[in-house]
Amino acid sequence: MMARVITKREYRKRRIRFQVAAGLFDFAVTVLSFFVIVFCVYLLTSLYEWVANDIPKTFRVFFEIAERALTMN
Repeated sequence: MMARVITKREYRKRRIRFQVAAGLFDFAVTVLSFFVIVFCVYLLTSLYEWVANDIPKTFRVFFEIAERALTMN
């Protein structure tokens, strides 16, 4: 079988279609990446708030244990 020969017009049409599809794909990936970055920032903020709220509670337990140990006389 022989390969199909395409004209310059067909070649240009295919090329333009491919460039449009590539541009749309780039745009979609950019939008998706933006939302992924926003979600990661949200997760980091939530982690920071959780740690900031949890540290005093955690250390309060250790301080109570140390206080009881020191006042056992």
